[in-house]
Amino acid sequence: MRLIAIVLGLALGLGAGLFYARSVDPATAPGDSLADLRTEDKTELMRLIVAAYAVDGDVERARARVLSLGEVDAAQAVTALAQRTAAEGGDPAVIQAMAALATALGGISGPVTPVAQAPTPEPTLAPTATLTPEPSPTPFFTATPILFGPRPTPAGVFQLISTETLCLDTAQPVLQIVAQESTGNGVPGVEVLVEWPGGQDRFFTGLKPEQGAGYGDFEMEPSVEYTVRLALAPDAGYPLRSDPCTDGSGNLRSTSVRLVFSLP
Repeated sequence: MRLIAIVLGLALGLGAGLFYARSVDPATAPGDSLADLRTEDKTELMRLIVAAYAVDGDVERARARVLSLGEVDAAQAVTALAQRTAAEGGDPAVIQAMAALATALGGISGPVTPVAQAPTPEPTLAPTATLTPEPSPTPFFTATPILFGPRPTPAGVFQLISTETLCLDTAQPVLQIVAQESTGNGVPGVEVLVEWPGGQDRFFTGLKPEQGAGYGDFEMEPSVEYTVRLALAPDAGYPLRSDPCTDGSGNLRSTSVRLVFSLP
């Protein structure tokens, strides 16, 4: 029911927004390109582009769709959307899908195997009517069911394999999280929970593709006791704290912490 509600909400929001923008109060003349749509309408289309990629895994199609909205850098546009959605407390499954697309746009070209896809049925011997696709341009959106969902990773399988303290030349200490597969490839969209006395927050890996697909970070306060958990394994907490240190230039800093988690 939750997935159905997400799909219906996206579809209704997109339809209502486009009808209003194009018919009730158009910002531009009818027939203009998608790049001329209002910001809120572009945001709805971006969400549908992410949803379509979660189904078909076609990076270049997703890139073309994002660029058709007038964006100059597709990866940066999707990353910004993911960061805004996370800051607004959006659905983790949706943020995971956005992070996966942002990562793919940043370093992969060509079609990618979908995250989850139904097996192709075997052809039957009974004569049935088939449709032969005509060589025409791919429509902006197809009638493929749109599903959001977390990566198929069982809860609790990530293991902490290394902890490192860093004395960085930065004003604010940083908690760095790296989530990776056993092969070392980064895993985007992993939700990280951070708790401290009187507060809590969360962030996701993959929202800074330039740092790696499985990278995520969080600004810490010096000398505050934190507990870090992965949402996939909420029972395993890792306490840490940023203590004073001296960097290579002799400046007094606060230590940053880097935790690397891996699948077995």
